Amino acid sequence: MLIPNLIALTLLLLKVIKGSLLAFSPSLPELNSGITTTILGYSDNSPLLKTQHPPYLQKVDQGLTLTLGVYLAIQVQRGLLPLPLIIFALFIGLLLLLACIDWFYLILPNSLNFLLIILGLSTSITLFGHGLIDVLVRCSCCYGTLWWVQALYQALRHRPGLGLGDVKYLTALASWFTIEQLCTLILLASLTALTFYLCKHRDLNSLNSITIPYGSFLSVSAMYCAYLFFPDLLDIY
Repeated sequence: MLIPNLIALTLLLLKVIKGSLLAFSPSLPELNSGITTTILGYSDNSPLLKTQHPPYLQKVDQGLTLTLGVYLAIQVQRGLLPLPLIIFALFIGLLLLLACIDWFYLILPNSLNFLLIILGLSTSITLFGHGLIDVLVRCSCCYGTLWWVQALYQALRHRPGLGLGDVKYLTALASWFTIEQLCTLILLASLTALTFYLCKHRDLNSLNSITIPYGSFLSVSAMYCAYLFFPDLLDIY
C-alpha cells in the first residue's frame, strides 16, 4: 500500500502547490524594487500566474483534492502512511512553493517562512532530538549574522546584496539544519546560482546588473541537503 499512498500524497502536494500559486497575488509595493510591471507583465488585477478554468473543471479539481485528502487521512489513521514521510512531504512542498514564488515575484512571503520555521522547530525537537534552546539560539545567530552581512554589504556597495526575505528564509532553514549543514546548503545554492547565471549571461560583469532569485536556489539546495542529511525521514521501509 505504500506506493499508492506515495502517489496520492505527491498528487495532493502538487495540487496544493498549484492552488497556492494561482491564489498568490502580491500587491505591487510588496515586489522588490528591481522588478517592474514591464518585466513581469504584472498588474494588481491580473496576477502573473492567474488563469481561468471552466466552472465544471474547478468542481472536478476540488472534488479530486478532497478525495485525496480523505484517502490520505484514512491511511494515516490506519498507520499505512509514516509520519516522517508526511513531514518530509510538507517540507519539500514548502520549499517548492517558496522557490516558485521567489522565481516569479522575487519575494519570500513572511507567512511561509513562519510556517517553515514552526514545522522545523517541531521536527528538530521531536524527530531529530535537538533541544528547543539550541534550535532557537541557532536561528537567532543565523539571523543576526546574515543581517549584519547584508547591512555591511549595502553600506560598502550602496546597493542590496542579500534581501531580508533571503535572511528570513535562511533563518527558517536553520530550524531544520545544523550550522555545518546550513553552510553546505548555502555553498551549494551559491555555486548553483553562479553557474546558472554565468551559463545564461556568459559575462561575470553582467551579474552586477541583474536581480537573482536566490531563494529559488536555496530551495533546490535545501531539497538535496534534506535527502543528504535526513535519512531518518526517508527510512520508510
